[in-house]
Amino acid sequence: MPIVFSYCEKCKARVAIELPADIASRYTVFPFAYTYIHGNPPHALIIYLDQTLTERGHEVSDIHGVRSEESPPPPEAVTIVAETAPETTSTTQSGRMVPLLVVDLDQFRLSTNEFRILERCDGQRTIKEIAEELGIQFFVVMRILLDFQKRGAVTIEKRI
Repeated sequence: MPIVFSYCEKCKARVAIELPADIASRYTVFPFAYTYIHGNPPHALIIYLDQTLTERGHEVSDIHGVRSEESPPPPEAVTIVAETAPETTSTTQSGRMVPLLVVDLDQFRLSTNEFRILERCDGQRTIKEIAEELGIQFFVVMRILLDFQKRGAVTIEKRI
């Protein structure tokens, strides 16, 4: 089984995540999201992986309605609802990734979404900010940008 290492901002620690051996073959769209629940109190580390199982971003989400191992749940059913933790999302790796357009857009035949995303790749906005500004899911924006990065149209750098 492959092991992927990521950093959890909530735990302030590097986390080893064991993945099913065939996980990449289950997906046709990359990057895909994989959720790993861990910690005390329990929380989710959501990592975005490409087809080679290389991490392309991550975020942390609190899990409400789940108790730690030290305090067992009451006998009634527990509902798990994941919600992105506002205090951690701005510091995630995906929140620091800044795309920059390095070629002229006239070279490409673009969909409306591709054009809207690429015209915002100014080296200032993060991928997360672009996704939020356009109301498009983060992983969709990330997938488009990774495709254009492979084509040499965009560079993606981590903001310090």
